[in-house]
Amino acid sequence: MAQTSQNGNRFHTRRIQTGGHAVDVHATFAPERPPIVLVHGVGMSAEYFQPYADVLADTHDVYSLDLPGYGKTPKPPAALTISELGDVLSGVVMDLGLVSPVIVGHSMGCQIVTDALAHNHRLCAGYILIGPTVDPAARSLTSLALRLFRDMLTEPFSTNVVVFRNYLQMGPIRHLRTVRHMLADRPEEIIQGCTAPGLIVRGAKDPVPSAQWVRELVRLAPDATLREVASGTHGLQHNQPEELAEACRPFLAAVLGSGHSPQETSSAHSPVQDK
Repeated sequence: MAQTSQNGNRFHTRRIQTGGHAVDVHATFAPERPPIVLVHGVGMSAEYFQPYADVLADTHDVYSLDLPGYGKTPKPPAALTISELGDVLSGVVMDLGLVSPVIVGHSMGCQIVTDALAHNHRLCAGYILIGPTVDPAARSLTSLALRLFRDMLTEPFSTNVVVFRNYLQMGPIRHLRTVRHMLADRPEEIIQGCTAPGLIVRGAKDPVPSAQWVRELVRLAPDATLREVASGTHGLQHNQPEELAEACRPFLAAVLGSGHSPQETSSAHSPVQDK
C-alpha cells in the first residue's frame, strides 16, 4: 500500500512497494505534464536532486526516488546490485503508470538507469546521464576515492553537507558493499543496449568521470549526445541546477516536445557547450 506525505509546496512523498522492496517517491504527481524520473547515486537520496527537481517542476511532472536502502527507505538484508536496482527502477516506472518518461541518473545512478533501459527498451522516451561512473581508469576503491576527494575540494560547503549526511544515513558497511557492486559493473558494455535517445552531461571541472571516458560512452551508445557545463563539478544537480537545466532543455524539448526550443538556448554567452 502506498503511503503519502507532503514535502514542500509542490512535492509529495509516497512510499510504494515494488519487487518486494520499498521505494520513496518524492514527486509532483502532475500527470498533465511530461514525466521525468530522477535516480540518485551511491549513498545519496532524492535530497541531492532537490534543487534540480525544483527547476524541472516548473514545466514537468517530476519523480525523484529514494531507492531501497537509501534515504529513509527500509534497508534490504544485503546491499542491492546494480542489476537489482535497475529492476527496482523499472518496477517503479511501471507501477506508477508513467508513459514515456525521460529517466535521469547521476553518478552511480547512471549505471542503474542504463541497466534498466538495456533490459527494457520501451521503459522511457529518452535518458540523461549526469557525471556517469565508473571510468575504467578509476575502477578501484583507491582510485575512485581519490577522484571523489578531489571533487569534494571544489564543491560548495552546502553540497558536501548533503553528501556526508546521506553517506552516514546509509552506513559505511552498506556503502562499501554497494561501491563494490558499482565497480564490478561494466557500463561501457551495458550502454550499447540502450537504444533510446540519450544525453550525457559532464561538468567541466568534474574529476570523477574524465572527459575522455564520457566521450567514449557517447561513442558506444547507439543514440547519444554530449553537453558540458562550464565550471561544473560532480554535484551539478545540487549546486548548479539552472545551468544543468539549460544543458538538458534542448534534449527534453526534442524528446518530450516540451520546454524551450534548442534555438532558445544557443546563446553565445551560454555556460553550456556541445562537445
